[in-house]
Amino acid sequence: MTDRTDWRVVQLPPVREAIGIAAASVVRDFGHVAELDDLKQDAAIVIATHPDKVLAYLADEEHPNYLIRWIWSRLRDQYRPHVRKTNQTVSLTRLEAIQL
Repeated sequence: MTDRTDWRVVQLPPVREAIGIAAASVVRDFGHVAELDDLKQDAAIVIATHPDKVLAYLADEEHPNYLIRWIWSRLRDQYRPHVRKTNQTVSLTRLEAIQL
């Protein structure tokens, strides 16, 4: 991994499209924890910090969806701990209903 950050990669049309698809897919599963705009912003940060990997995915014409899958995986990995914590949280109203 390099310490290089390249925000120009985020502005490429196929990358913008991949961000939208991946973020929309994650928000369908984790919408109770994350908003679409936040996911898109987090995806842009991941892409900007891994420009060489993103460019390699773009160069792979045989597997155009690999970039979407990679972004989707990074976003899910990032938000999964928040989802687990949220799912373990029980409201006081629910606890009171159980005790009755």
